[in-house]
Amino acid sequence: MPDKGASTPFHGGIAGGGIAGGGIAGSGIAALGTGGFDTPGCGPRGQARCRALLDAAATLFVEKGFALTSLSDILRQAGGSRTTLYEHFGDKEGLFRAVMERHCDRVLEEMSAMRAAGPAAMAEELEENLYRVGLHIAGTLTMPETTAILRILVSEGGRIPDIARAFFQVGPEKTIGWLADCFRELSEAGRLRIDDPEGAAHAFIGMVVGDLLTKRLILPDEPVSMEELERYVRQSVRLFLAGTRP
Repeated sequence: MPDKGASTPFHGGIAGGGIAGGGIAGSGIAALGTGGFDTPGCGPRGQARCRALLDAAATLFVEKGFALTSLSDILRQAGGSRTTLYEHFGDKEGLFRAVMERHCDRVLEEMSAMRAAGPAAMAEELEENLYRVGLHIAGTLTMPETTAILRILVSEGGRIPDIARAFFQVGPEKTIGWLADCFRELSEAGRLRIDDPEGAAHAFIGMVVGDLLTKRLILPDEPVSMEELERYVRQSVRLFLAGTRP
């Protein structure tokens, strides 16, 4: 399942320009860290082996898909032993679940940093900050690993329903909850007029994502124009604010 992703690397999102007044800045989604799989009671060498297995699995799931990736392929690329893999991940499904959870954590990491800055920082330049949030959410869909995970869940979800449900808990539901809390705080501060923060969060995500998700699932190799995506997200944020400002 090769995937070229976006026509240019995505460096927008919250980290692209920091948060007005909040002092938070970074270097974009591509720099969300190498991530760590934390296994209690496991020393540095064990942690390194687990990270190597996760990195190899993520790469191969993007390149070959879930069905065509074997444990032998992963071990050949990562090194290590089947004993380590079975001990920490159980099987290929467990390894995919760990890859998925780590990826979702990375995507949500910067949004959590923005929330920590509080509603005052968010409200200082409301349109620009909501634009960064929207571009961060839409931009994640241009990431090859995101597309691979979603396509695997579509094709394998009926066979591994517990992992599919876990995806919603660690990904979309957390994003909805984060946005709902943010909109609630902004509404209480008088910056937005929103009666149903959770419904508004669903609407906001639907607006900024548009049909990008469908395109990525059906045509994962088709390049995404970041210029067009940025323009679309900007327009979506303005429409959202037009309906929610006091």
